[in-house]
Amino acid sequence: MFRFVRHILVIGSVGLMGVVGLPSVGRTLELTPQDVVDIAIKQGLAVRQSTLQQQETEAAVERQRGAYDLILRIVPSYEYSEALTLTGTGNPSDKTITLVSSLTKKFSSGTTLELDYNRIRQESVLSSFSQSLRRPNASLDAVTVSIRQALWNNILGESDRAILDKFNNQVKSAKLQREESLEAAILDSLSIYWNAYVAETQLRETTAARQKYDELVRAVRRKAGYNLSSPGELPRLEAEFEVADKNVKLNSALFLAAVDRLRTALQISSQESIIFKAATTEVKDIPIIPDLRPIDTKTLRPVVLAKFELENSEKNRLSVTSLSRPKLDLVAKARSTGVDEVGDVSFSKMSSNSKPTYSVGLEFEWPLDSSLFRGSKAEAEAAYQAAELQFKLVQDRMGDALLNAERTSIAYRDNALSSIQIVSQRGRVVREMESAYRQGRTPLVELIRAFNELFSAQQERARAVGNYMIALNQWAAERDELVKSSVGSNYGDNK
Repeated sequence: MFRFVRHILVIGSVGLMGVVGLPSVGRTLELTPQDVVDIAIKQGLAVRQSTLQQQETEAAVERQRGAYDLILRIVPSYEYSEALTLTGTGNPSDKTITLVSSLTKKFSSGTTLELDYNRIRQESVLSSFSQSLRRPNASLDAVTVSIRQALWNNILGESDRAILDKFNNQVKSAKLQREESLEAAILDSLSIYWNAYVAETQLRETTAARQKYDELVRAVRRKAGYNLSSPGELPRLEAEFEVADKNVKLNSALFLAAVDRLRTALQISSQESIIFKAATTEVKDIPIIPDLRPIDTKTLRPVVLAKFELENSEKNRLSVTSLSRPKLDLVAKARSTGVDEVGDVSFSKMSSNSKPTYSVGLEFEWPLDSSLFRGSKAEAEAAYQAAELQFKLVQDRMGDALLNAERTSIAYRDNALSSIQIVSQRGRVVREMESAYRQGRTPLVELIRAFNELFSAQQERARAVGNYMIALNQWAAERDELVKSSVGSNYGDNK
């Protein structure tokens, strides 16, 4: 189901970037960007939540389709009566068994079909008056077939079919919404991964900076012991060491927070040590800008979702217009009955249709000057026009988003490459300044400035690389290529 952009997620050269988190107390987990995608799909809470939301929508739609269920109704009853009547014609006792049953089915053609079968079986102790009219035992069987067809309001099921089409679109929309949520969860997990990678890199580099200043402090202290240092050198270096130590503590807190977010997003146990396996800080390891084919915005999930909303509002407008007409139904019935003192004989007479009854007629109903109908039609029309504007707006925004994602990726790659080159040049400056300082040709303040510029460039390099990787993932997400759309592509092809 899922199609991933390999040249974006799987980086060519892979380097060991360090161990994340607390000292290892369990197994070690190595994470590449592709591992993050796989784990997010498998056990991410946001992914599971999106699946449940899809199931909830599909269940609600299935419930709405219940209007077309085949309904079986059976009502058996027994009655014993010794009731008196004012006319005195009642029997001393009546035992009556009644079975009322029906099958009802509504169709999307605006047709309602009903089949009724009723049986009455009575055993009586007859009064003197009733003895001349009937026998003690009697059975009545009756079967009725009735049909109701809409002829104006919901003519031939016009409204019903519009609502069914709307339900089908809701199911497709639920699938697309799940894919959108899944892609958002994957993109969020990848962003958290790269932010944690950046935090780990920055922590490692600030730790190295603190170590460098610690070495300089010890060296200057030895010089001071021989009274060879210049005034202010030692306190200046000690101050720089404190700044570096402060940065280590701050980056350590940021790093631990980033790792906690990564563990939460991927549901990784705190007992597992994490090792980042990602791009190194060499120019050759920075992915190139992929040469991607142009994409039609009409096939993108947000646009298809907006199109479904537009179609649903159009179907709703059609349904409301149809239901706002006067009600005119054709009603037809056919009935067959059988009566005898023997139950089997009465059923046989009913089955032979020897005593049929047929009826056909029209049923008309018209609410005069209906505020309900006027309001419903106005509301449906406004909803349709709003959906039409939203569809156009989403199309325009997706076009802009695709262009912006591409431009951003290009700009961030240039920034990452420049940051790597800056670090390389700053490193050369530091090496030359260190050599000159040891020879006494450069003051300490210039060396400190060179060190700080190098450390700042290293921090920026880590962030630039992370931003570029996140931008590539965002670009893939805008193109629906982190999670390939099944409904969206089929929908676009069918159009």
